[in-house]
Amino acid sequence: MRQSPASSVFSLTRLFVEQCARWRLREEVIAFILEFGTPARACGATHLTVHERDLPGALRDSSLARQARGWILILNDEDRLLTCYRRQDASRFLKQKSKRRPAGVTRDRDDFLRGLQLAPA
Repeated sequence: MRQSPASSVFSLTRLFVEQCARWRLREEVIAFILEFGTPARACGATHLTVHERDLPGALRDSSLARQARGWILILNDEDRLLTCYRRQDASRFLKQKSKRRPAGVTRDRDDFLRGLQLAPA
């Protein structure tokens, strides 16, 4: 297998490679998402998706922008591409997902104080 632009910068999981093959996600589209995608932090990972309104004017109507529409790439903290998937409402989905508190994240101050009030004396 030849080295893709994504694998020269990011390490790839087997699941990511399998999903790309399954969904026929081209390397050019992956590189476009990695370069122009907007990151959203959710569930302990970084989710990248392209927001067409944030693209430079010359790229908004490009073939790559259309092909990247709806794709979400997931990276861990070590910049390893974990998986990818496609949703029609990718931007809205990530906005909602990032508002949910992921497992293992510390509670905010109010949750902590409520917990102290419920603790037995």
